[in-house]
Amino acid sequence: MKPGAIAISLTMKPFKSLYMLFSAIFLCATFLYSSVLLAQQPLVDEWHYTLRPGDNLQKVSKGLLGRQHTWADLIQYNKIENVSALAPGSIIKVPMHWLKHQPKPALAKAVSGSVMIKRASKSIFKVLKENMSIRVGDEVATRDGDVLVEFADGSTIRLEENSNLVFNKLSHFGKTGMVDTRLRLKKGSLSTEVTPLVKGSRYEITTPSAVAAVRGTEFRLSTGNGETQIEVVKGVVAFSGEHGTTEVTEGNGARIKQGSSIVQRTKLPEAPKALFSDAVVDSLPSKLKWKKLKDAESYQVQLTDSKQNGRLVKKENLRDPELELNHIENGEYDISMRAISNEGFEGVDSKNRIAVDIGTEKATLIAPLDKSTLDKESLNFNWRFVKPSTLGKVQISKDSGFNLIVGETEYDSIDSVKYRKGLPPGSYYWRVVSLAEDSETANSEARSFAIRGILKPIEILSVNYVDNQVGLFWNKIDNTQAYILQVSESKSFDSILKEETLTKARAHLRLSPGKRYFARVKGIGNELFSSKFGPIKELYIEEK
Repeated sequence: MKPGAIAISLTMKPFKSLYMLFSAIFLCATFLYSSVLLAQQPLVDEWHYTLRPGDNLQKVSKGLLGRQHTWADLIQYNKIENVSALAPGSIIKVPMHWLKHQPKPALAKAVSGSVMIKRASKSIFKVLKENMSIRVGDEVATRDGDVLVEFADGSTIRLEENSNLVFNKLSHFGKTGMVDTRLRLKKGSLSTEVTPLVKGSRYEITTPSAVAAVRGTEFRLSTGNGETQIEVVKGVVAFSGEHGTTEVTEGNGARIKQGSSIVQRTKLPEAPKALFSDAVVDSLPSKLKWKKLKDAESYQVQLTDSKQNGRLVKKENLRDPELELNHIENGEYDISMRAISNEGFEGVDSKNRIAVDIGTEKATLIAPLDKSTLDKESLNFNWRFVKPSTLGKVQISKDSGFNLIVGETEYDSIDSVKYRKGLPPGSYYWRVVSLAEDSETANSEARSFAIRGILKPIEILSVNYVDNQVGLFWNKIDNTQAYILQVSESKSFDSILKEETLTKARAHLRLSPGKRYFARVKGIGNELFSSKFGPIKELYIEEK
């Protein structure tokens, strides 16, 4: 070997080793820097993905992540020490901005009653209000209310009361029209109207015991007690359990129980025929009726406000297919009536629209009840209006025709009043006069009531003694029909020697000499008057 060659070899070897060392240091530094950035990054919105059978991190990252992130980033972000230990059901946290297709939020279009939302990155529920956005990973819980949710493609879901729904995926692929919506119904019920899906779209709702995959349809889904039930109103749903998949077509229902291979299928009850046409309701109360179905166990009616994004106004289970409208504001309403079979399947809706156009609203009286007897101090009147803009005033009369008005308040927006002007004991009638924005008035029903009076106390004015006889005389009191006299040997009247009802304001007694007695008197009025005993009078006949 030439000396020069040896020299070159000797000088290049240490240089190559140093190059590799610096490269290793640079890579380690880059890795550590990336790890520090991941560890120190601020809190971000996350999507929680649940691994399914057959999933692995490489497959998940390829389907979900953009080009700038890989499955290695998921390992670091989730601090996974043993990848092989991951199993179906494991939750992988994915920052939203890593996703290949950014999810478009859903919208709470109409909220009725108590509805709560828990954000994906939070641990507590807060109140869900109308027009709030619902994002991937959020969970919506209804208590005694319901919510109508609208998705980016115009599809809607109405989540019924006592239900929990998790929004697992909400992707909308721009101008292609494709969507990928995946929801998890933990408990409760929902109904859907899904916009027809283009090729490549996916719309899927999972429950603890089944999966419903849709291709443009209307259906209802409920889950609880280890079973899931579906009712398809329009279209077709692929209904899957742990033992396979079945197609449920329009007008049919199915039920899957957890752990069972049997799928219960049934035909849904037909829509009850309305015995009224779409009409204007111009007076309340008003009753709407539908034709009874032979095999229906019961019925359910839903009333929604068509002018307020389908806000639920009324939902009620009924024995007969009829609805009485009592307290409802003017407007347009959609009414859905459906039959319920003895197996618990809800049928096809009979849908109608009505317009409510009532003149001046009449107040609904609350208290006092008809034929009540009251004290002057508890003369409180309460009523209710549907429209908050309606004004009302109380009228009090001695006759039911209100020709003899003895008391009246001013028009006000309040719905209760304490009447402070004194009314003498007696019988009366009351009503509320309502005043609308167009200055028209209307009278409520009339109720009767009575005011209870208190008789003045009766005082024994004089006592006459003749031998063993005693004459007692007291003052007369208006509205008194009779008197009660009591005589006792004790001032506390623990034991009564004599009690007598008298029609005149005097009495004569025979008493033993040498003993002390005590007497008192109270008046007796009609049912409108109460009374108390007057001052005590001491009686004594001296011994001879």
